[in-house]
Amino acid sequence: MADTRTVLALILSVMILQLAGGMTGMLTPLGLEQLGIGPSLIGLVAALHAAGFMLGAWTAPRALAMIGNIRLFAVAAGVNAAGILSLSLIHEPPFWAIIRVLHGIGFAYMFTSIESWMGEAVPARSRGNVMGVYHTGAKLSLMVGPFFLAGLSPLDSRSYVWAGMFLALALVPICMTRLAEPPPPDRKAMPLERLFKIAPAAVVGVIAAGVINTGTLALLPLYFDKFALAGGGTAAAAIAAASAWLGGLIVQWPAGRLSDFIDRRLVIAGLAVMSGAAALLIAIFGRALGETGVIALLAVWGAGALCFYGICVSHAIDRTPQGQVPQVMSGLLFVWAAGSIAGPLLSGLAMRLGGRLGLFGLAGCLLILLAVYMVVRARLREAPESQPGAEHGRVLPSPLASPEIMPRDPAESREG
Repeated sequence: MADTRTVLALILSVMILQLAGGMTGMLTPLGLEQLGIGPSLIGLVAALHAAGFMLGAWTAPRALAMIGNIRLFAVAAGVNAAGILSLSLIHEPPFWAIIRVLHGIGFAYMFTSIESWMGEAVPARSRGNVMGVYHTGAKLSLMVGPFFLAGLSPLDSRSYVWAGMFLALALVPICMTRLAEPPPPDRKAMPLERLFKIAPAAVVGVIAAGVINTGTLALLPLYFDKFALAGGGTAAAAIAAASAWLGGLIVQWPAGRLSDFIDRRLVIAGLAVMSGAAALLIAIFGRALGETGVIALLAVWGAGALCFYGICVSHAIDRTPQGQVPQVMSGLLFVWAAGSIAGPLLSGLAMRLGGRLGLFGLAGCLLILLAVYMVVRARLREAPESQPGAEHGRVLPSPLASPEIMPRDPAESREG
């Protein structure tokens, strides 16, 4: 607990930040839909946000070296707060698209700033333990944030004031912390081939998290559209998403703690097998299991699929040469963003070709392949001596902002 208290101010900043992240991920697509924009263009705006995140992740080391952790976080939070407030003033889709690109860059800067700082303060022996607290708090914020918008129209200015307020409040803990800032990193981003050479299992796991989790969560509303649960429609989809995130909340800390004592790749493999099996059971036996059974299995899926990203990043840092933590973090965020762009496209294609079987069938197969890969890598290359006791390369994984909620296309629903 002492190590958690050391970085508590940084964790609080991320939790407040993610309250806003959960709101913006919901407000933007729903607001565009109310402006009369079709699902295809809304998907394009979501892709632009991910592209901005990739750009921010790639340029973060240079920005961090230029102005330091606190100032980079403050600049990004300030610009993002102004951006979300401006959406309530200008209801033009091209303007919204530009703001979402800026939001992507800003979130990447804030995550890199916080995590590289935490990397200097958290010892490797307790990385999984603190990661559990970090990720659990962030997931709670992502779940709670949208409830501040209950009863408000997607274009109601009060919705944007709430989000802007939390982005501003996220500055308070980080500006008041007594924790010393780390030294400036190398300004150059790490080439992807170098990143893969350092920790191939981590790179594969992170891109898998982007593809599987973003794709599946984005299309959950389509899968649950015909469920009678809570009246069906958006209510059923909301219960499904909450079930998945609840599973992740329950397992996040124990999985992180376990990875402090055994090879992290084996923990990732176990989580992937658990979630992959649950996804395949939903795909094959979904109708026979009934709605309650599907919801229960979805919680099992979330318990595995929504937890392994952080352990992948911890594994990468175990192998990172001292002084290169920010480059590795920004590189992994870049890889995750690439996967998050491809994920909804692949899942949408799978659902179009295979209907309800396709969505969870694809997720299940990819998760089982990920588990096999992790076991193979563990057999080919031993865990670093630094796990669990090393003191270099300390960092925590990013509690990434929730994916955009794609409004349902009635035509696609009939085809699925």
